[in-house]
Amino acid sequence: MRQDMQGISALFVTDISVPEIVDFRDNVTLSCSYDMSGHTLNSVKWYKDRLEFFRYSPLMRPVYMTFPVAGIQVLDGKYFCNESTCRVDLSLMGAKSTGSYMCEVSGDAPHFKLAAKEDNMTVAALPQSDPLIEGFNSMYRLEEFLSATCSSDYSSVPTKLTWYINGEQPMLGELQPFIDTTIPAHDYILRRQRLQVHFYLQGHRFYQVSKILELKCVAEIENYPELRRETTLSASLSHSDNLNNQMLRHPGACEYR
Repeated sequence: MRQDMQGISALFVTDISVPEIVDFRDNVTLSCSYDMSGHTLNSVKWYKDRLEFFRYSPLMRPVYMTFPVAGIQVLDGKYFCNESTCRVDLSLMGAKSTGSYMCEVSGDAPHFKLAAKEDNMTVAALPQSDPLIEGFNSMYRLEEFLSATCSSDYSSVPTKLTWYINGEQPMLGELQPFIDTTIPAHDYILRRQRLQVHFYLQGHRFYQVSKILELKCVAEIENYPELRRETTLSASLSHSDNLNNQMLRHPGACEYR
């Protein structure tokens, strides 16, 4: 009997795929893979916060079953499982969809081996657009004063804004304090960051570069580099005399006939 028990191999959940952070407006796909090691598959169960919401039982009818759990809804027909993998698509319901998601695999008689893996998913209101730069013109001259504002999209997670002037970050004295606008929406508290930069077009940053001025604003969410968004705008940079000549050759756009 002892030799028989020692010869029984375990089954394993080899991988689980649960998005770390998602937008509440998106559908998500959960999947797990498993090695039955010779055991017959009895069932695969998915749980949210230890509450079962999906079951695959190839030895029973119906093969697929879903169960109501607050915060999620299994999309009708959007699931597929077999002897080695199980995938299920979910529709989310805002912040209450955040939680721990577990895939549990069980073998059939006579040993009824069990294996499981779980991972956490945060459901947030994520930025849907790149940062907005306002107040930036298409043409500047050296020694001119420049002032521009960058605004992030509304988000339920904190967003950090960073300016770059021709690839370099501005000095602290060239930045205005953050302006944080807060609104309630979609069961979240959404925040919009604004950061102003202002400086004179003088010094080595401008005299030693080409005749192009590049201003870039980067919006980042800490710990999630894949959510980085940025906007870059360019302007012509010239001496005062060159700018006046260009303006004479290209007068204002408003013409009256």
